[in-house]
Amino acid sequence: MTRMPNKLGCNTLYPFGELKDVAAQFDLNAQKQACRDVRQAGFEACEFSHFSHLTLEDCDAVRQECGRLGLTPWSAHTWGMLPGDAARLDTALPRLLTELERAAHLGVAVMVAHPPSAFFQEMTREQAVPVEAALRACLAGISETCATSGIAVAVENTAMGAPAIRRFVEAVNGLDLPHVGFNVDTGHANNRGADPAAVIRVMGDRLLTTHLQDSVGGEDLHLPPGQGNIDWAAVMAALRDVGYARTLMVEITDSRKYRDVDVKADLKAAFENMRRFTRLG
Repeated sequence: MTRMPNKLGCNTLYPFGELKDVAAQFDLNAQKQACRDVRQAGFEACEFSHFSHLTLEDCDAVRQECGRLGLTPWSAHTWGMLPGDAARLDTALPRLLTELERAAHLGVAVMVAHPPSAFFQEMTREQAVPVEAALRACLAGISETCATSGIAVAVENTAMGAPAIRRFVEAVNGLDLPHVGFNVDTGHANNRGADPAAVIRVMGDRLLTTHLQDSVGGEDLHLPPGQGNIDWAAVMAALRDVGYARTLMVEITDSRKYRDVDVKADLKAAFENMRRFTRLG
C-alpha cells in the first residue's frame, strides 16, 4: 500500500534529563535542542508542548531554528483550559489570547486547547446551556484573532468516555465558529474505553490535528504508538476515511510520573512505528 502522504510530527520533549520546573529548565537552549532531537529522529514537523513561559523573542528564535532544521512548526499545546462558566471567562480569554500570540510567533498552524472539565461528566441539557455559552464566548473571541493570525484552534478530547465525546463534539460543532475544530488524542480515548478510530469518525472533517499516542488503558502513559494496545491499522483507516490530509502529530511524554522515559529511544520508536503504520489501513 502507498504511504499516507501526511507529514509525520512529534511534540518537543525536554532533552536534558528530568523536567521538574518547566519555566526554569525548558529555556531557549532546551527548546532548540528539543527541535533538533525531533528532526534527528526523522520527523518533519513538531508540536511545542511547553511554550507558555517563552518570550516573543524566544518564540521567534525557535521558529528560526525550525527553519534552519527544515522542521515544520505545526502546532502548540496550551495548558490553559477553556472556561465552562462565565465567571472564568475574564481570566481564561486573555490568557488564551496571549498564548495565541506566542503561537503565532512560533509560526504554527494550530493551537491545541483542553475543553471545560464539565464535559468529563454527565450533564443534562439544562446543565449544558451555561457551559456551552461560556465556551462559545471564549472561542468566539479566539476565533476573531485566528482570522488575522492564520492559526486554528483544535479542542481536544481529554478524560471522556464515548458518550461524553459525542456530546462534546456536538457542542463544539453547534457553535459553528470558523477556525475552530478538533484534536483527537488516541490515548485519552483508549484510556476511557472509547475506540480511537470511532472518535476520529465522529470528529470527521473538522479534525484539525492529532495527538497520536498509545496506552494500555488506565494511566495516561503517552507511549510511542505501537507500544500499547491501540489498533493502529484501524486508526489509520479512520483518518483516511475522514480525508485527514494534515500532519500526523505524535504526542509522547517527557514526564516520569507514570513510567521511565528515554527521550531519544521513544522518539526513534515513535518515528519508526508511525512510518510503518502509515502503510496500514
